[in-house]
Amino acid sequence: MKIVAYTLMLALLVFLGAAYAENTAENVTAENVTAENVTAENVTAENVTAEVAALYIADVNIEEAYVEIANDGDAAQSLENYTLKIDENEPVTLGAIEVQPASSVKLFLGAGENTETEIYLNTTIEFAEAGNVTLIDPEGNEVSTFAYPVTE
Repeated sequence: MKIVAYTLMLALLVFLGAAYAENTAENVTAENVTAENVTAENVTAENVTAEVAALYIADVNIEEAYVEIANDGDAAQSLENYTLKIDENEPVTLGAIEVQPASSVKLFLGAGENTETEIYLNTTIEFAEAGNVTLIDPEGNEVSTFAYPVTE
């Protein structure tokens, strides 16, 4: 009788171990996570984290003709191959511009001498009285959009 009880306990432990392994992070894939098995009851703020984009458009100054890009992340971010779309103008592809953590750079539309935090894009683009500026990553995803002028 003890052998049967031990065998049943061992089988139960193996079953529970297999069930646990099926629900670990290593086994969660796009194929087994569907809208049908994700509900409001099992998705909470505590068990879902969102990756927040570190780069964003912090300001647009139409008088001085610049777009300020900020980095809220913990590491330097490169703007290489990002594009800046200003209203209906052709997008401007950015070069090897580093934005340090907890810092920003101003991207001036016209000509000038670059510094670490002020980059001149040498374009002929001019801001309209009102419009939108969009930062697009190298994969074509919109990272940030800023409507100007800011009304309070």
